[in-house]
Amino acid sequence: MPSAATISRLKLKQTYLSDITLEVGNEWLSFLTITDSRMKSVPATMAHLVALEMLEISKSSIETVNLNLFSKLTHLRHLNLCDNKILFLHLSDAAEGNFAQLRDLFLSGNLLTTIDLSGFNNMKLLQTLDLHRNRIRRMQGALVSNSLKFLDLSDNRIETLNCCEWNITSLNRFMLSSNELVTLPSCLPLTMPNVMYLIFQRNALTDFDSWYSLFTLERLYHLDISYNRLTKAVFDNVSLSLSILGLQNNNIKVLSVPAADYGLNILASFNSIDTFDIKSLSPNVTSLEMLGNPIDCTFDRAPVV
Repeated sequence: MPSAATISRLKLKQTYLSDITLEVGNEWLSFLTITDSRMKSVPATMAHLVALEMLEISKSSIETVNLNLFSKLTHLRHLNLCDNKILFLHLSDAAEGNFAQLRDLFLSGNLLTTIDLSGFNNMKLLQTLDLHRNRIRRMQGALVSNSLKFLDLSDNRIETLNCCEWNITSLNRFMLSSNELVTLPSCLPLTMPNVMYLIFQRNALTDFDSWYSLFTLERLYHLDISYNRLTKAVFDNVSLSLSILGLQNNNIKVLSVPAADYGLNILASFNSIDTFDIKSLSPNVTSLEMLGNPIDCTFDRAPVV
């Protein structure tokens, strides 16, 4: 693609494309999409696209990516490398000022097994980091960011996660569903104190005292721990901000939430609850779903609008 080309948006879909050369000096191309191609690597000449704002290379055969290739693209805001065959991700600690505008980084649907999170720390405006649907077992390095709002590690193979060295104070949503977790990520309330959505469904979580630490989160709105291995849900105090507590499809026999703020909705369907005392729930619980238990005490106190 010659530097004199004045194309600002280019989309190449379902082609036999295996390589593309972008000449130095291209000041026009700002949106580039390459999907369903035969590309096996990211062309080094991508670094010549000084006006690039959005890049997608997906559903191709790319196995290795050097993210430093994009570090000097000062207008790049959105980078999508989903659904390739990426096994290795190279990212050295970015120099100050690199990735100056990058806000969204999507790497889902690849073959990654290990991630060094510290490499993302100098992406100063990064808000979305999507790593779901990989084969990640090992997370290393501390994730430190004042801007990150959405982190998705779902559909991987993570058994334990130590985040005691992390510091992601702006994080709003943390997705860890469909992994192999047997315990909660350590130090979570300290490292992401403003998180509102914690989605931990479809893991191997069991009963332990660490659950109480989650309810110290002052902004927690939705906690989903459905499809795990809990046998009881006895939570003496939950976050006053909590609105949705998802407990479905465990093996819970005892349910007790005696203190809550008004508006809490508890989803406890498909468990093993065979005795239940309504006094075990705070009167502030607005609704309870118990479909599929030996006893069904479902109710809905929400006012009809």
